[in-house]
Amino acid sequence: MAQSRTAAYAAVRDRGPVVRGARGRYMVVSAQTAEFVLKHPELFSSKRAFDVVGSPLPMVPIAFDPPEHGRYRRVLQPFFSPRGTAAWLPMVRGLAGQLIDGFAGRGECDLVAELAVPLPAQVFLTLFGLPLEDRDRLIGWKEALLNNFGFQAAEPPSERAARVGAELYGYLVDHIARRRRQGGAGDLLGQLLADDGDERLSDDEILGLSFLFVLAGLETVTSALSTAFAALAERPALRRAIAADPAVIPGAVEELLRFDGPVVFVPRIVVRDVELAGEVIPAGSYIMVTIAVANRDPAEHADPDAIDLARRERHLAFGVGPHRCLGSHLARMEMRMALAEWHRRIPEYELAPGVTPRVSWPAGVVGIDSLPLVFPPAG
Repeated sequence: MAQSRTAAYAAVRDRGPVVRGARGRYMVVSAQTAEFVLKHPELFSSKRAFDVVGSPLPMVPIAFDPPEHGRYRRVLQPFFSPRGTAAWLPMVRGLAGQLIDGFAGRGECDLVAELAVPLPAQVFLTLFGLPLEDRDRLIGWKEALLNNFGFQAAEPPSERAARVGAELYGYLVDHIARRRRQGGAGDLLGQLLADDGDERLSDDEILGLSFLFVLAGLETVTSALSTAFAALAERPALRRAIAADPAVIPGAVEELLRFDGPVVFVPRIVVRDVELAGEVIPAGSYIMVTIAVANRDPAEHADPDAIDLARRERHLAFGVGPHRCLGSHLARMEMRMALAEWHRRIPEYELAPGVTPRVSWPAGVVGIDSLPLVFPPAG
């Protein structure tokens, strides 16, 4: 995994559509089987599947199944629809350009530290009205919690995860209480707190949502950008195609997410005994839907281990079914703006000499911690 997801995912694919592991764990591998699991929450539940992360409250909306889950989606969808996220586009484009301009003249940068971390982090902090100076503290909590979330099955959180989760929870309690006193509805959190509709979220539900978004908002786009730029830096023809024609960027984002997306698996708990791809899985079993492996399924994708910017096939990087990623449109937009602003300024680049990109593993999300790139200095 650390060096080559291609080799790792191929090894898993060779085991069959469903793989039985130790301690009541199962891995769902094929695209068809993964899609079936994700579309049937009445058989494969999200409730308690994320307990190991360490949140003192259920994370909204992923730790709920329909029909409860539907209420959260109805409340939140207007903020994260294509129209809702379009309002953030000028800010994201401007921030991406500003960050890239800060190092373009040097002829070198660490893509992760100087673009992939600060861009989505500032978008998230602005979205929730959190102080920009708290970024590093929030990232520290996020890393501690996600590093605890691996393949250990549906177990209670570790002592460390519980402690870190309590620290983050306390921070969010204080922040939400302060925002209630201050009023104002300019950002997502302010609008949720000001909502007086019949389906409005309680403070505990807003806390559960905020806890989730600290983890997702500070990690997934960062990791996706790190692996995307690593792939492009090693493939001159692909990056030159993007620089020559920005119209290919939306398709490139989808293909890069399919090829090496940040989320390797999503967990589920089996509600009752069920047969899946010929394997009888007992109620209470912990299932890992390995969406990253399913995205390389040759039954769905021709030459699945190659990056094809002209590919127009569905993928599971954002999931599917009722739990499809709520922030997918925002994540796509952030990636599109990062790729567009980068390639407009820096069309030629490559890995710094001696650099071999490696992801941290095991981990809850796949991403590269440091990606030194070199390029002709701008200007």
